[in-house]
Amino acid sequence: MTEKMPAEIGANDASNRRSGGLNPRERSQLISEALSDAARRMRFSTRGRRSLSSGGFRARPGQRAQQIFYLVSFVVMVAIPILGAAVYYGLIASDQYAAEARFTVRGGAAPKLDSLAALTGVPTMQIIQDTQIVINFIESRAIVEELDQKIDLRHMFSRSGIDIFSRFNPKKPIEKLLRYWKTMVDTSVQMPSGIVVLTVRAFSPEDATKIADGILDASEKLINDMNDRMRRDAVALSELEQQRAGERLTQARIALEKARNDEGMLSAEGTADAVNNLIGAARSDLLKMQQEFETQKRNVSINAPQMRYLQTRINATNEQIALLQEKLTNTTDKDGAKAISNVMSKLNHLELDRQISEKLYSSTVAALERARLSSESKTLYINSFVLPVLPQEAKYPRRFLIICGVAVASLLFWGLLCGLTALVRNNIAR
Repeated sequence: MTEKMPAEIGANDASNRRSGGLNPRERSQLISEALSDAARRMRFSTRGRRSLSSGGFRARPGQRAQQIFYLVSFVVMVAIPILGAAVYYGLIASDQYAAEARFTVRGGAAPKLDSLAALTGVPTMQIIQDTQIVINFIESRAIVEELDQKIDLRHMFSRSGIDIFSRFNPKKPIEKLLRYWKTMVDTSVQMPSGIVVLTVRAFSPEDATKIADGILDASEKLINDMNDRMRRDAVALSELEQQRAGERLTQARIALEKARNDEGMLSAEGTADAVNNLIGAARSDLLKMQQEFETQKRNVSINAPQMRYLQTRINATNEQIALLQEKLTNTTDKDGAKAISNVMSKLNHLELDRQISEKLYSSTVAALERARLSSESKTLYINSFVLPVLPQEAKYPRRFLIICGVAVASLLFWGLLCGLTALVRNNIAR
């Protein structure tokens, strides 16, 4: 509905009262009351409109300072970084060319599958370890010093045409050059194939290709040195084992020869067989003599000479058999000599030691021959199936992407700062 003005309301009331037959005094009083009421309403209405038109924060103190803060922070945190990134990456930053190479580290023999490789299909732990050795060498100080001496890395990274922010100061120590090197060289391993992807950045296509070739040559030299060291270690270890086995065999032979000389027999088994044969022959003769003695005893007196002679032979044969048996089994015989059984145990032990030493020596000789044969073949080698080629287009820096990233990051941080500022102001205002 349309709001009526106070003057109209008063006029209407006056006309109504006039129509009601009021006197002039009553009419004037009613008109004055209506005008006062209209003025009071107009005063409250004007204050409300003023408060609504001013807004919430505009009526607070420091609103102007906050607006200035927003503007200044936008310039500092958003405008200046975006402008600086656009100027630097659009006009100043030097082009960087990337040369790429791909290779694998393989062994000369077919690798044996371990439990992890059999279950997952990834390369064996030995191949992974050798690959990690090469990658760590590429990121190490050793290759930086080697390439700096061969191709002068400091000069490549500090040419006059490179912008001041990307250029390396050649007067800085090797530690700074190593840190700079890690920003220009990237290595990654593609699993499960184990392929190493090498990416080298430089400020000219020739330098990038030259550095990549130098890295491959240095890595190949590292692998060759590892091969030579493994071959030398394998041959040296085999020779040492053969020398030890030879010394053991010599000592075993000397000990066996000394025991034979001390005991006075070449073979205890042969001597024992001979003694057994003698005992057997003596027992056979003894049996014949006993049969003859029993036969003649029936016809001849025991005191006869031939009977006493036969009895003497029987007694001598028994003593001979007893003596031979003592040589076989007793600890010592009457002359103080050792029994053949004891000598046999000692000689058999020394003979067994000699046989073991001979077999061990034969196995070390065969191992040495195998080590020498394997040393003639490569144990490890680098298979470079993608060689570095001369790049034709600058791949870095990614100018548009970096500028957009700076813009997004600046806006996010500025928006976060503004939100925190508004939150703090609202809490203080309460």
